[in-house]
Amino acid sequence: MKMTLAQKILARASGRPFVEEGEILWAEPDLITVPEVSFPAYVKRLRDIGVTAFAHPERIVVAIDHEVPVHSQAGAERNRLTRQLAAATGIGHFFDGIGITHPLIVERGLVSPGMFVVGADTHTSAIGGTGALAIPFGMEVTMPMARGDIWIRVPETIRVHVNGTLPAGVGARDIVLAALRQIDEEMASYKIIEYCGDTLSTLSIPERMTIAGLSIDCGAEGGIVPPDAEALRALRMLGAQDPRILLGDAGAPVHDEISIDASRLPPQVSIPPSPTHVRDVTELETVRIDHAYIGSCASGSLAELQDAARLLEGRHVHPDVRLLVIPATQRIHEQAMRDGTLNTLMRAGAQIAPSTCGPCFGGLAQLDAGEVRISTSTRNDRGRMGSADADIYLASALTVAASAVTGHITDVRALLSSRR
Repeated sequence: MKMTLAQKILARASGRPFVEEGEILWAEPDLITVPEVSFPAYVKRLRDIGVTAFAHPERIVVAIDHEVPVHSQAGAERNRLTRQLAAATGIGHFFDGIGITHPLIVERGLVSPGMFVVGADTHTSAIGGTGALAIPFGMEVTMPMARGDIWIRVPETIRVHVNGTLPAGVGARDIVLAALRQIDEEMASYKIIEYCGDTLSTLSIPERMTIAGLSIDCGAEGGIVPPDAEALRALRMLGAQDPRILLGDAGAPVHDEISIDASRLPPQVSIPPSPTHVRDVTELETVRIDHAYIGSCASGSLAELQDAARLLEGRHVHPDVRLLVIPATQRIHEQAMRDGTLNTLMRAGAQIAPSTCGPCFGGLAQLDAGEVRISTSTRNDRGRMGSADADIYLASALTVAASAVTGHITDVRALLSSRR
């Protein structure tokens, strides 16, 4: 009768003492998140079938975060309609252009360990960095919007053990990319990837969210980092209601287990056209870049901006490179402005934009044919950021910042060692 963390969360959400992997059940989400690019269409779909009220509007979060500031007529119409519908339907939480949904709702204290969260956005799984179970469902979130519950097959778990002290210049993104090198789509299909080990205890909530969010890209249902005392402390400071430690049972069966020695991990980079095509940074240092981007729901935390600023202090972005920096939320933007982080970045040649999904969504800072960008965003599919003939590489904020300085993909450890 032993259960994994994902099983325990779904058991509670379905009102049952025990659930088995592979079992189909009905579960009630604690939160439902929907961005403005989906919300009007979902409301229309429900109204077309006669649903005029939400089952639990207080559990619904809607955020205008993809097209901020609005830059198209279609976006202007969609954003205006989102505002009108959010007011008319009485949803519990509405955020208008002040941050990217996943980091924003954690920042605002809406998430605690053990919660079951469903979302329309693919990288809803980032919320799993808090110890919640967060799964993207796309348009199927209209079901819990209307009914209050959703059917789900209880996923199996892949456990990733991460141990050792991370070297300078190596971080959360490198951990999850190293995991994706060992997990293919067949292995990950309908699985939750759970991360454990002594390295995880050294990571902040935003870093854990990076790991959980990017786990989705190998075909898994989501990622989760079990909470510890440090996570509870951080979540309490953010205003989370009574966060508590919830862990899976020792000896609960898992589908697969892999191990990562963090102490021997070099910076990792995803090469086009997939986040799962991962190489050591040292294999890519001849790749010239035109653009660099730090931001998205997988990055843009205050600590990442500060790390990039320290690296860029006294240096300047390469004359052939455009570096764009987007804080993940307005609150992070304000903090980075107050402590001088944004000034340092701008002096180094970075451009700063308001909090938005923008480039990752493909609606801001598009690429022309033949251009190359290194980015902290989530996806690098062909055409993701403009031309299908552009190349997108994905890496950590430090790797992106180092590459912006040199004009080619760069091992940040070389720049860090030159400061010693």
